[in-house]
Amino acid sequence: MPVIRLLRNELRKLGMNEELLMENVAMLGADLKGIEGDEILVEFFPDRPDLYTVEGVVRAMKGFLGMELGAPKYKVDRGNVEIFVDKELKNIRPYIVGAVIRNLEIDDSFIRSMMDFQEKLHITVGRKRKKLAIGLHDFDKVKPPFRYVASPKNFAFEPLGFEEKMSLGEILEKHPKGIEYAYILKGYEKYPLILDSEDNVLSFPPIINGNLTQITTETKNIFIDITGTDLNTLNYVLNILVSSFADRGGKIESVKLLYPHEPLETPKMEYQKMKVQKSYIFSLLGMEMNEEEIKNSLEKMRYDVEIHNSHIIVTIPPYRMDILHPADIVEDIAKGYRYDNFTTELPSKEVILKNLDDRDERIREIMIGLGFLEVTTLTITSFRLQYESMRLPPEKFVEIANPITEEGVTLRTWLIPSLMEILKKNKHRELPQKLFEIGYVRKKEMEKHLGWIYIDSSASFTQSKSITEAILRDMGMENYEIKEKKHPSFISGRCASILLDGEEIGFFGEIHPEVIENFELTYPVIAMEIKI
Repeated sequence: MPVIRLLRNELRKLGMNEELLMENVAMLGADLKGIEGDEILVEFFPDRPDLYTVEGVVRAMKGFLGMELGAPKYKVDRGNVEIFVDKELKNIRPYIVGAVIRNLEIDDSFIRSMMDFQEKLHITVGRKRKKLAIGLHDFDKVKPPFRYVASPKNFAFEPLGFEEKMSLGEILEKHPKGIEYAYILKGYEKYPLILDSEDNVLSFPPIINGNLTQITTETKNIFIDITGTDLNTLNYVLNILVSSFADRGGKIESVKLLYPHEPLETPKMEYQKMKVQKSYIFSLLGMEMNEEEIKNSLEKMRYDVEIHNSHIIVTIPPYRMDILHPADIVEDIAKGYRYDNFTTELPSKEVILKNLDDRDERIREIMIGLGFLEVTTLTITSFRLQYESMRLPPEKFVEIANPITEEGVTLRTWLIPSLMEILKKNKHRELPQKLFEIGYVRKKEMEKHLGWIYIDSSASFTQSKSITEAILRDMGMENYEIKEKKHPSFISGRCASILLDGEEIGFFGEIHPEVIENFELTYPVIAMEIKI
């Protein structure tokens, strides 16, 4: 989860007492990580990108503390900046939105905060710039109208941080940001470019801005561009950015996008409304609240509220891209009411729970008897963990449509990578370490697997075979066969399949040294996984 660095002088400048913030920030769903010099470190859940900056945190905290109630109001003046959008970008990077912010007072701490905010949005919502990338420019150094075009690879300009011209192709090969993000543009013959009326380069999205428009303490007016693949997400992130700049005293001006199909004007800054039944609120919270409590709780979370007989109508600020369902509103009612105001009570009836799957319980008894410790890992995981770290090429997978972190983008297809990750996190602990998990994986359909892993200086293939046969014997499996298997994650000649009626149901062996190094381990590792 993203850790936000809040500068003390920035908090004071925006009217927030840092001690008061530290006392209450946990109630907003955050975790106070500590203090480093003049910075307060706070970890927020990824579902609130509007809190990735000091302005957003102060805005939310002022509401929570009752200093400012209701939805903040933002005015957007119609500007005269136009951006022509090249139709050739449709299959490369089709969308762009923008805005102009005027009359800002910029110092070094503001630039530092702004760059950190931008990078947090890139990593999370932007999925490492693949879904969206943000450009912030000194508006007074360029001349509109602007053009968002598909450019040949040999077009050259001075990228940020360099004082010599480089072609777009050279930037992808030599510039640090080009090397890091070149994969996003792999396979394209032309690349996105934002130019002004005199062919000055503002940005080579999603890679790097031009040197010309670098923001300094002399900058007064900022032009924002956001490019990407999903127009709805781009609009929301633009709303988050302009809201933060407006909280700094900036004046928002719209930009007109001349798309081939129809023109568009941004930012929209639309206030959405959502209807929530009172009965639904009470059922989720497990308690009834009077109208004043509901209204006050939501106003503290920066909503406007209309109370009706059976329901409420909530006005959602334009920077809240996380509000998708009435349940999200109820969660904010609970926060505004304060979690520490909820009373607790013991269950009214005694209930004896019974495990519904005796087979799983039997397997647990076997594994614990063999000295293994049970763990539970996440079903949602990353491509890196499932494939790259295990020396495997990607296979067909179920991908999460809107992941909130880059470590949670797909459903796992086997358990051993997650068990390896636990060994990595516990590498400072004494050996041996013996772990097992019973959990679901996604193959052609959902399957329940047993996986175990064992790390020790003496771990060997012979030991993995002995443990596996003991498990199969105690599970009552007699007609199995063991045959040699080739698997990239295991050492060649030290991996075997478990066959039942001629069908492979699992495998075991000694993990490949390269995999062990990928997880920063230094001792032999053996493992088994079987479909149960």
